Amino acid sequence: VAFIHPDMGIGGAEQLVVNLALLCKQNGWNVHIYTPFYDPNRAFDQLKDGTIKVTVVGNWFPRRIFGHCQALCEYIRFFIASLYLMLFGWGIDLVVVDQITISLPMLLIKFKTLFYCHHPDKLLCTDRRIWLKRLYRFVIDLLEEVCLAFAGLIVVNSEYTKSVYLESFKILRKLRKPPKVLYPCSDLTIFDRFASNKEDLLKIKGLERLSLLVKEGKSKLESATFIVTLNRYERKKNLNLAAEAYIELTKELKNTKTKNPEDFYFIVAGGYDERLQENYDVYNELKNKKYPVENNAFFLRSISNTERCILLKNADVVLYTPRNEHFGIVPCEAMYCGSAVIAHRSGGPIESIKSNVGFLIDNEDPAVWGKQMYKYLTGKTIEKGVLKKHVIDNFSLGRMNRDMKEQLAERWPKSSFYKKE
Repeated sequence: VAFIHPDMGIGGAEQLVVNLALLCKQNGWNVHIYTPFYDPNRAFDQLKDGTIKVTVVGNWFPRRIFGHCQALCEYIRFFIASLYLMLFGWGIDLVVVDQITISLPMLLIKFKTLFYCHHPDKLLCTDRRIWLKRLYRFVIDLLEEVCLAFAGLIVVNSEYTKSVYLESFKILRKLRKPPKVLYPCSDLTIFDRFASNKEDLLKIKGLERLSLLVKEGKSKLESATFIVTLNRYERKKNLNLAAEAYIELTKELKNTKTKNPEDFYFIVAGGYDERLQENYDVYNELKNKKYPVENNAFFLRSISNTERCILLKNADVVLYTPRNEHFGIVPCEAMYCGSAVIAHRSGGPIESIKSNVGFLIDNEDPAVWGKQMYKYLTGKTIEKGVLKKHVIDNFSLGRMNRDMKEQLAERWPKSSFYKKE
C-alpha cells in the first residue's frame, strides 16, 4: 500500500495517514509513504524511527512563486510525487491519496486508488476578494472536483464532512454515490505501553517552570489540576477561547473560594511550524496574554508522542475549541486516557462526544466554558472506564480496520490483498 501526502508534518491529517499506515502494517501489508516534504525534526515517531518508510519526491519544486500561487505549487509538487510512483512503483495493490486530487486520473491508469477526504480543499481558501484570485481559485476548485471523480473509492472522516462534501461537490453528487464514512482512529496502544503519573509532567520540555515550582515547594502535584488543549497554533483552532476560558475558571475559583486557583494549571500543546507566520503570531499572542495566576500557563510546541501521552494521561479536562472541526482525533485520545472533553457543539465532535462522556457547548463565550469547567472540576467526574470503553467501541484501530476492509471488499470484490492477515 502506497500513501501520497503533500506535507508530512504533525497535524491531524498527517496523524491519520500515519495511523492508517500502521493499521495496514498490522494486516501484514507493506507500506510506503511518498511526500514532497518531510522534516524528521517535526514528524511523528513512527516515521523518525523507520517503522514506516518515507520517500521525499518533488521537494525541488518551490512552495510558492514570488510569494504567491501556493495551491498551484502544492498541486505540482504532489503531481511530481505521483508521477514518480507511476514510473517506479511496482507491486502496489492500493494507493491512498488525501487532500489533493490532481493526480487521481493518472494514478487510476495503473493503480486502485482510495481518496480520504478530510475536508474539501476549496473551502479552505476564504480570501477571494481580488477578481484574479477568484479566477485562479475557480480553476483550482474545478480541478479538485473533476479529478476527484476518478478516485476508485472515496471515503470521508465523519458524517459532518459527508454533508459538506455533498454540498460542495455538486457535480460529483450527480455522478457518484455519496461517500462512505471511515472514522479516523489513533494507535491507542501507545497509551497502554506505560503508566504515567503527574511526576512525568516534569520531564516534558517546556514545563521547566512547573518543575521549579515543585522544587521550591510552591506547587504540590498531588493536589494540582491540569487543563490541557492540544491543537496547532492556528487561528481557526480558536486556542484563544481556551485561554480565556481558563481565565474565567480562575475568576470563578477566586469568587467561590471552593479551591485554590494556584492549583490549576493551563497547558497548550500544539503543532508549530517555524515557516508559518500565523503559528508564530498565535503562539506569542497566547504567551503574552495576562493570566490571573501568572506562572500557571504553559505553551508547548511540536511535542513528541511520549509527551502527548503524558499530557493526556494526566489531564483532568481537555478543551477542544475549533468550530466545525472535520472530525477531531484529540477528543478520542483524551477520552481513551480517561480525560473528559469540553468541545464546541459543531462538526465531528457531535459524533464522537456523547452526553455521558463529555460536554458540548453551543457558543464561544469564555464565561460559559469557564463555568462548565468549574462545574465539572469541582463536582462529580466521569468514570475513566466509561470514557475508554466509548472510544474502543467506536473509534479504535480495530473498528477502523473492520470498516476499511468492508468498504474495500464492496468496491473491489474480486481483489484479495485486503483479506491478508
